[in-house]
Amino acid sequence: MPEPTNTPTRSIIVCGSGLAASLTALSLARGLDETCGIIQVRGAAVPQEDVLYGNATDPASYNFLRRLGLDEPTLLLKSAASFSYGCHFRKWLSSHSWLQCHHAPFKTISGIPLFHHVTRASAALQPLLVSVQAALAGRFAHPPSDPGNALSQAEYGYQTDPCELTRLVDAQLANTHVRRVDADIRSIEAEGSRLTAIQLDTGETVTATLFIDASGPSRRAINSAGGRFNAERTIGAAKTTRATDQLGPPCREIETNALGWTSKAFLQNGEHVLHVGPADTAENPDAHFTVELGHLTDAWVGNCVAIGHAASVVEPLTPAPMIMLQRDIERLLELIPVLDDMTVEQKEFNRRFREDTAHITMFHDALLSGSDAPASSYWRDALSKPHNEKLERKITQFTNRGILTRYDLEPFNDEDWTIAHMGMGRVPSQYDRQVDRISKDETERNLTHVSETIKQLIPKMPPHHIYVAKLKQYLEKKNHV
Repeated sequence: MPEPTNTPTRSIIVCGSGLAASLTALSLARGLDETCGIIQVRGAAVPQEDVLYGNATDPASYNFLRRLGLDEPTLLLKSAASFSYGCHFRKWLSSHSWLQCHHAPFKTISGIPLFHHVTRASAALQPLLVSVQAALAGRFAHPPSDPGNALSQAEYGYQTDPCELTRLVDAQLANTHVRRVDADIRSIEAEGSRLTAIQLDTGETVTATLFIDASGPSRRAINSAGGRFNAERTIGAAKTTRATDQLGPPCREIETNALGWTSKAFLQNGEHVLHVGPADTAENPDAHFTVELGHLTDAWVGNCVAIGHAASVVEPLTPAPMIMLQRDIERLLELIPVLDDMTVEQKEFNRRFREDTAHITMFHDALLSGSDAPASSYWRDALSKPHNEKLERKITQFTNRGILTRYDLEPFNDEDWTIAHMGMGRVPSQYDRQVDRISKDETERNLTHVSETIKQLIPKMPPHHIYVAKLKQYLEKKNHV
């Protein structure tokens, strides 16, 4: 293998034609000047596994997409996107129903976290969360800046279609210095772990200093560099869309079924339904494709970096796939190598990639714990994962006395974990004794005040479909796009 030199990184090739590739190419074009040549080798087809990015984003996507020219008016007017307060798990694993909402940091009462008061009062958490109640009522409004308004605590993401999002990104790419080549890869040349050139089926040869594999589960470039994928299990999936007369609620809905689970997202052009189940076509004949879940040992090998599903594949029970894709791209931009020797950048990228992968998998597994599941191969495989000490520590500490164990760089915050724990029926057996400084009557008055304030606010909010329609009329009138 040739020794790396100290020449500057002046050329980048992005392999792939789906959401990950287009977002990566656009992010590089916006983040680097034109002295760095960028080529996107698109290939003939978009990976069908792009549907596994799911139909939901988290609140952090607002600024991420806006920096790429995809602001909220663009999403609403040029795609079928709608708003999302979170995900409604309905009869999850037979017995659990709750809304996993986005929410600002919970307020404290007398300086003590809210859930300790909830635990002492044996109260329910969901009535105290404004975004939960708004989503359940099918209503939406932008959070006001006034902190005295209960709605200011709500946070939101979007319900989107990955294919539509790719189309919007591609339109932005047309006005950049990225050269886009519509050709399939015939072969990849490598010397050890360093890629040197890509032969296209058109006969052209393209070369670069840095190669980005955003091709999805095929991972041809990162495999050529020596990447190793750790497969956990294989699932089957299918996506359907049903037109509706009216926009649904500002949240996805997820339900358990005999084969696996179904996610339903409510976009402007109808209900987008994702069915996930076993890979065995005899048991799951409606599956449109199968895919291996898992992740690479290292997402950066030699001079090749894997992004999106080329690096990791997780089921979209939460916005985790989009969160991971966004973090992959942000890491890449931060660590674009200055010189041909990429050792330092590679080590840091892989360290943070492994942390993100572990934490996203941990949150996902926290929603799959329990024994109340249908008797099918999907659920048998999903619930038979090896023991995770970090997750067990989180669950044990919370169920014991409401302690939220934290690890560095976690993508899901304390509010996400608290809502998930209590939604799955994990209630602390003890509470922080500092709560006893105030009387039980005062605690109950405080909790009642919060829930009653929310009850009075919700009917004043417009239904989701009306809010979106009126907002679009306003944006069109102001010629925002």
